[in-house]
Amino acid sequence: MSTELVNSANIISFPKPCAFCESTEHVQLFAGLMLCRSCQENIKITNPDLFATNDQIQQKAQD
Repeated sequence: MSTELVNSANIISFPKPCAFCESTEHVQLFAGLMLCRSCQENIKITNPDLFATNDQIQQKAQD
């Protein structure tokens, strides 16, 4: 199975890599960036209050 999606003139590789470490495992949108689970956890550990708003936004989006 191909890992590329052709949409008009754009070629998009899936899965998208992490914005920080280029990993393609467990990547999801986090605070406006595509981040892997490891980078998300590192951010949460080093900046515990910085992304608290992200959790609130995600909760409101699910409601």
